[in-house]
Amino acid sequence: MFALLMAFPARAEETTTGVEELPGELGQKIRLDAGTMATEWNRTLRAVGDPGGGEVPLSKLIRKLMPLGFAKVGGLAAVDAKKTPDRWVIRRRENDAKYDRKFIKSLQRYSTGHLTPRSFARTIESLLADWPNKLLLLDANADGKIALAEYALSRPLVQDQEIDPEGYSETQRRGFAYYDADNNGFIEGTEIFQSTSYVQRKMRQYMTTLLIPRADLNQDSTLSRDEILKILPEAEDLPHPVSLSEAIFWIRLIDSDDLAPLRDTLLEMK
Repeated sequence: MFALLMAFPARAEETTTGVEELPGELGQKIRLDAGTMATEWNRTLRAVGDPGGGEVPLSKLIRKLMPLGFAKVGGLAAVDAKKTPDRWVIRRRENDAKYDRKFIKSLQRYSTGHLTPRSFARTIESLLADWPNKLLLLDANADGKIALAEYALSRPLVQDQEIDPEGYSETQRRGFAYYDADNNGFIEGTEIFQSTSYVQRKMRQYMTTLLIPRADLNQDSTLSRDEILKILPEAEDLPHPVSLSEAIFWIRLIDSDDLAPLRDTLLEMK
């Protein structure tokens, strides 16, 4: 897998991220959010990188992530042994691994082999701009806003799916309502950009994963229940001891609000 992720060699940085094609207000918000997330990455990179403060090679980042379950389809063996994952859980795990690879490929596009605040900011810009650009393609009449009828094209009906009197499924209406924050019947302005929390959660999962070996106090490549409680004392439904090779799968189960505090706790550990 490492060879696969490194199959695309470093090259000159790409100059566009997809933000350039978005309306001004939307593009500005994405740039600000990307900069904030890149700043969050700085301390983590310093913690896992060169003690002298040098730039971290992308290859080093990948080598540190791979043994922790990154870019792999899997789960927690102890949990799966009790309950066989259904197809939706398996699909979610496949999507997680796919996004892991997408993240690395984006870093490869916006760096020259070493990671900098700029390369992270532009990588995150591209990830944040991806869905808004796809969503704007649904604006068939080019009026700058997306009606339910236009949005529904992104969620086509399947055979025998129930629809309401207007011809829309619950999935279509629920997806549209997620973006239409002011309930005015259109997705417009910054409503088009509702994915910050998703990308932020992903970035914090990666940062926490990089740092989680610090919690393995006895260095047996396993996080015991006691070791987990030391870093996440308020955790509920703790898993059985977790192998570090499954660390990212456990971290993905942690509530979004707990990720940043957990990362900060790990940063304080040596």
